Amino acid sequence: MVKTLKTFYSFLARYKGAFVLHLLVLVLVAILENLSPYIYKLLVDSVTEGKFQKVFSFLFIFIALQIIANLGNALSHFLSDRVYIPSSSDARITVFRKIQELDFSFHSDKHTGSLISIFKRGDSAYESFFDSFNEILRIFVSLLVVLFFFGKVAFSIMSVMIIIFVVNTILSLFLIRINMKKRKNFNDAEDKISGIIADNLINYETVKFFAKEEKEENRLRQEFVDWKAKLWGFANSFRLMDISIGTVSNIGMFIIFWITINKLVKGQVSVGDFVMVAGFMNGFYYVFFELLWRLRNIARYYVDISNYFAILDEEIKVQDPDKPEKLAEVKGNIDFYHVSFNYGNSQSPVLQDINLSIKAGESVAFVGRSGAGKTTLIKLLLRFYDVSGGEILLDGVNIKNLPKSQLRSYIGVVPQEPILFNNTIGYNIAYGSERATQREIEEVTKMANLHDFIESLPEKYDTPVGERGIKLSGGQKQRLAIARMLLSDPKIIVFDEATSNLDSESEKLIQDALWKVAQGRTVLIIAHRFSTVRRADKIVVLEGGRIVQTGKHEELIADRDGLYNYLWNLQTKGGERQIGEDEDFLSSPVSDR
Repeated sequence: MVKTLKTFYSFLARYKGAFVLHLLVLVLVAILENLSPYIYKLLVDSVTEGKFQKVFSFLFIFIALQIIANLGNALSHFLSDRVYIPSSSDARITVFRKIQELDFSFHSDKHTGSLISIFKRGDSAYESFFDSFNEILRIFVSLLVVLFFFGKVAFSIMSVMIIIFVVNTILSLFLIRINMKKRKNFNDAEDKISGIIADNLINYETVKFFAKEEKEENRLRQEFVDWKAKLWGFANSFRLMDISIGTVSNIGMFIIFWITINKLVKGQVSVGDFVMVAGFMNGFYYVFFELLWRLRNIARYYVDISNYFAILDEEIKVQDPDKPEKLAEVKGNIDFYHVSFNYGNSQSPVLQDINLSIKAGESVAFVGRSGAGKTTLIKLLLRFYDVSGGEILLDGVNIKNLPKSQLRSYIGVVPQEPILFNNTIGYNIAYGSERATQREIEEVTKMANLHDFIESLPEKYDTPVGERGIKLSGGQKQRLAIARMLLSDPKIIVFDEATSNLDSESEKLIQDALWKVAQGRTVLIIAHRFSTVRRADKIVVLEGGRIVQTGKHEELIADRDGLYNYLWNLQTKGGERQIGEDEDFLSSPVSDR
């Protein structure tokens, strides 16, 4: 709780001048708003004592106090907005920035739907926390004013009021703990619902392909059984709080009125005192429920805002160096020295003792069965993960000593499954270079064999691509990703199955463009289709996380007992060997990674 509140107030503290002034005005307004019952007492006592000349003076004071309180209220709200609006946006940006900084492993393990729910609820909870703490301060000031005037009437009345407040507060805190637990349970159920819906929307094509709409509806319906049970538990915890606080408050009011009437009958208090006590009790009865409602809100949203701020505590496993090195000019030499890697706590290594030197301007292709570790090598080069053993050097500098953003700016990647922003074609291509001109954009689209297609569209480069690029075919998305990469003009290019979704004609055009832009750049190619890698300066064959062969296409083909020759024959001739002859290859364990 303390840590969450500390984080919350750290954002408010950035605007402490306006915040302190807002609190001072809030206290003043709370005092003025609670003076009305005392003015009623003065008016009644003036009338009963026959001092009619004072009535108009007290009426004037009453009206003046109301006007000042209203103006103060307006000023307080203005000052609170001067704090809430910028601090809320600061919190959003800070959490968003942290999400951007978190590692590849965090995003691969986190469910998108749940993360969006945490973000939305946390933002809403921030506003509720701000309003609730302001109102609680106002309520406590009101309580002090009431206790002050009750003490002037009778110590016993003030004592009963204190007892009511203490009992209600203790009772509220006890019930709020139950409420918080119910809230957390409900949030977990809500996150599951959001996750199913988000998962369905992202994968709606799969649902349509297999005609599983009814299955998806039943899956959601089944999850709602638990959701409704958790919601009923959460809602009933509120009813319990209302009944408990209401009972204590009503008993307390009865006792206070009984004491006051008894003293009035005995002549120990005036009629004006009775009117004042009645006025305070009538107003403060609802203040108890306001306090409960605010405490309830804090309890309700505490889980949300603590989960929201908990994102800030997530560990960034792949850290930028404290004292980063700088590369004056990137040439593109890459060296893997005894590199090993395994995911998390897994005991099964994905890569084992990889030693490989890639010269600047050299093209290197990585081939092998699925799960051999080809893509993992690239993820390590990009520092999506850090190596478990060994080191990777770029132009002689350990990549751990380079800022991640700088390192990645040197490397252009065309992924196997490009994901596009829900924006225009032009926006997605220009994402590779913010200052790109239209002419530069068109040049790279021509190289990627995409320009003619774009020009055939009614809106051309302003054509929306839809969420994740759904309006484009697989080949079109692939070519757009290639154009986007070319626009960033990287020193190192990575093609991860970049032509896997293209037809033969487009594949040839893309390959021609690839080797054209490869001049003077280091090129890393991951491919299963060997037609892509034949022209590479070096081909690296991986199996079980190890390098088992290295050489040019002709050299590797000549080794009839090698894995490359076997895989080549599978693609070009349908496989000429017998199963028995290849059992060593086929029995090799295949990782899912």
